[in-house]
Amino acid sequence: TDTMNTQYSELAMLGWTDWFEKRIEPAPGEGSIARVVAVDREVLLVINQDGIFRAKLAGKYLYQHHLAQELPCVGDWVRVEKQPTDDFGIIQALIERKTVLRRKSAGESVEYQMIAANLDCAIIVQSCHFDFNVNRLERYLVMVRDGGVEPCILLTKTDLISPETLAGQLAEIEAAGITAPVMTLSNVTREGIDEFYK
Repeated sequence: TDTMNTQYSELAMLGWTDWFEKRIEPAPGEGSIARVVAVDREVLLVINQDGIFRAKLAGKYLYQHHLAQELPCVGDWVRVEKQPTDDFGIIQALIERKTVLRRKSAGESVEYQMIAANLDCAIIVQSCHFDFNVNRLERYLVMVRDGGVEPCILLTKTDLISPETLAGQLAEIEAAGITAPVMTLSNVTREGIDEFYK
């Protein structure tokens, strides 16, 4: 319908694309589409074409979804019902995720802890001063790629090491077979800042 198409075009500035539009079922009475911008226990902050508001999960949704990875996280698109006079919207459904950023929950279970959803790119930030660690970098890259997200590496604090040390770290990344783009920058000297914002 024209109303739905207008709603979707207004959501484009929040990241809504044809990919998501093709995955929603027409569901009259299930409210509008909104994007999750924050989660604080049972309360979610969501945004749609009308602005930002608080929402809670519908009891039926909670009853049908028990795993942590089935609950909305930052970046998710949801169907939410909200009357103008209500303090909270009620989330009825989670729209299929395009990409995820998640990690395994502690313990022996196979559950995941959701970090974010529907990301295009994840920037993995690592200091090249005391914090540089290729093995950790590889673990983060696996986590990012496993969720279908494009990774990029950002090495910071280049002003605290010599150019030779930086060259050695870049060589170490290459030797490990890491093919993700690597950027370097220093907040002190501002070197690399312009490249980062391109």
